[in-house]
Amino acid sequence: MINIDKLNENQQEAVKHVDGPCMVLAGPGSGKTRVITYRIVNMVMNEGIPPTRILAISFTKASSIEMKNRALSICNDFRINKVTFGTFHAVFFRILRKFDGVNLNSILDEKTKRIALKGILKSLNVENAEDDELIGQVINEISYVKNELMDKADFQSEVLTKDEFVNTYNMYENYKDEIKKIDFDDMLIRTYYLLQNNQEVLRIVQSVYKYILVDEFQDVNKVQFEVLKLIAGENNNIFVVGDEDQSIYGFRGSRPDFLLKFKEYFKDAKEVRLDINYRSKSEIIGTANRLINKNQNRYNKVIKCDREEKGSVEYLIPKDSEDEAVQIAKDILERVQQDYVEYDDFAVIYRTNLQSRALVDVFMDMRIPFVIRDAVVTIYDHWAAKDILSYLRLVLDPDSNQDWIRIINKPFRYISRDSINSVKDEKYFLNALITKCNLHQKQVKTLTDLEIDLSYLKSLAPKNAISYIRSTLDYDKYILDYCMNRKIKPNGLIEILNEVESSSSNFATIGEYLSHIEKVKEELQENQKNKEVNGVIFTTMHSAKGLEFDNVYIIGVNDGTIPHEKSYDIEDEEKADEQIEEERRLMYVAITRAKDRLCISCPQNKYGKKVSKSRFIDEIEEPLNSELKQVKVGNKVYHKTFKEGKVIEKKNNMITVKFKNSTKTLDYKICLKNKIIRIL
Repeated sequence: MINIDKLNENQQEAVKHVDGPCMVLAGPGSGKTRVITYRIVNMVMNEGIPPTRILAISFTKASSIEMKNRALSICNDFRINKVTFGTFHAVFFRILRKFDGVNLNSILDEKTKRIALKGILKSLNVENAEDDELIGQVINEISYVKNELMDKADFQSEVLTKDEFVNTYNMYENYKDEIKKIDFDDMLIRTYYLLQNNQEVLRIVQSVYKYILVDEFQDVNKVQFEVLKLIAGENNNIFVVGDEDQSIYGFRGSRPDFLLKFKEYFKDAKEVRLDINYRSKSEIIGTANRLINKNQNRYNKVIKCDREEKGSVEYLIPKDSEDEAVQIAKDILERVQQDYVEYDDFAVIYRTNLQSRALVDVFMDMRIPFVIRDAVVTIYDHWAAKDILSYLRLVLDPDSNQDWIRIINKPFRYISRDSINSVKDEKYFLNALITKCNLHQKQVKTLTDLEIDLSYLKSLAPKNAISYIRSTLDYDKYILDYCMNRKIKPNGLIEILNEVESSSSNFATIGEYLSHIEKVKEELQENQKNKEVNGVIFTTMHSAKGLEFDNVYIIGVNDGTIPHEKSYDIEDEEKADEQIEEERRLMYVAITRAKDRLCISCPQNKYGKKVSKSRFIDEIEEPLNSELKQVKVGNKVYHKTFKEGKVIEKKNNMITVKFKNSTKTLDYKICLKNKIIRIL
């Protein structure tokens, strides 16, 4: 027997559930993994359910292993080893291996997949086809189409034209057919069609997996959901744990709908709420509740706090991202030295990887150790940044043929590929083009003008040089033409260029700047090798999910960054609202990572232009109805100006308070919002 008395009332209710569908709404820090593991052990030890009939699915291999180990630690019963713990891919692969002739040799590895898609993009003459980031975006888009069970012709790519995307998709599918391989997305698709079309296989799978548990259910995509419905079948013994307020992977196809409509899909489903947060202090929980309360597409719930201490929520208003990074670095240094805390007690969370650039520069300069949670892809690895850096390298080394080839037609200078290839190994590339390629007089003038311009750049500081390349040499115009031809929005690429220009502002010479970039790349490569080092954690909001830290800084909390500007560019009003709600959920996830202290930073300027604080700040400061109802006649309160007083009357949000020397009628909502009054 297993004792579950140490669990709270709602946790116990979830653990004791055995038959039929059940949805556990688990807020941040509410002990969801504990509930899942205790339920598995309870089913095996107390309910006599054969462990081989239990399937426990999570999204990552690490969380699957953790779930198994925690279940074993509860009871140390060897039977738990017979429960099927696994990710969606691992479980679906097991089904395909058993019934569809798939084995490990059938799986296309990610490296080969990238190489194949690079070759396909090059064969279609897609510009920048060799760029790793572009290839990664195409891979993600193909994955999205498959996981949503979409028609590829209905998808609008953000990086390719419609024809380019459809052709790339078809050629990739043909490539896999020729070599008789499937990729990880195909595992999900093939499992779905196998179970849908083969009733005998479905019956066997249903008889094996009679009890299904799914962690992080808010993250499932359409194909995963459809397979779960098939396996659950008539038994309907499906137990899911999730939180629609933490559904933040819309770009992968996950959405909160599956959790919100769970009772429609699975009739008579039981609902249990885990609404006590054991992680964060009350001020942080209150901040998170006020923000997420603005979302419409959610269950109406308020997270309660288990910890008695208030904690702190602070605001930082730096001049720009550089000043922001400096202020945060100094604050962390001071706290580490004074409070004897560790560097890994601190995390800096941001909306996009681009925002980490200033942090990396400043923390390197100040010798503060840091660890980047995400795969390290620096801004300097983006193809647009590489173009700018090629221009700068040519200023110092005109004999760099590789850089000439990269920028010679950016913007377009009408130099043919045949001409470029004919002189690509010549010592003086530009001179060879002019003297050996029978160019038109206008082409020659374009190249001699470029040579003069590069010579002029030698005298400029790197920031001015980059500005000159973008404006006078028309690189920005090239970007706008590139985007127009592909029918994609230029905002993201322009932001890359702005960030590169901003990154160069503290350097006197182009040589110093280029040396700095090499130093950053080396440092980040070393950083990736030493993940165990005690350092400040840098992470995106997406990667922060599931983590917790004593001290959290959320940076760049400005309109256009969070919520991201892409959420403004959607013409369909309903989709625009959905996107804003996902952005709000991202901010909510970031806030709820903090245990003791939260600092929200809103820079005043971005790339030399004024920016406004995020609309989410106003929402955070808006009191909840539950907070307004807390004040009652007879309560003692403290006002920043009038000090202690007693509430003698209340009508709606208006309260009358008798202070020592006066009686005042106050708008309690405004007082709360501006943090000038509190209940004693």
